[in-house]
Amino acid sequence: MNFDTILTIVGMGCLMPIVHQFEFYKQVLQYFNIDMKPFNCIICSTFWLTFGLTVIPFGFESIFIASIAAILAELIDIKIHKI
Repeated sequence: MNFDTILTIVGMGCLMPIVHQFEFYKQVLQYFNIDMKPFNCIICSTFWLTFGLTVIPFGFESIFIASIAAILAELIDIKIHKI
């Protein structure tokens, strides 16, 4: 596991809980009528976005990167927003 992989995991894990708290993101989901899983779920949206962005540069390893980032995002969201 190199530095790029770790940076991707931590970056996506930290970014998605913040994105889910923006009012604009919620309005976009309602406007396009997609306020459902996987778009309004932290774990689901983090997994699919990370997987989509890493599948070409990392190949098969992207499944594991996306899984770890999704769990990290959920843990961060619980710790920050649901105290």
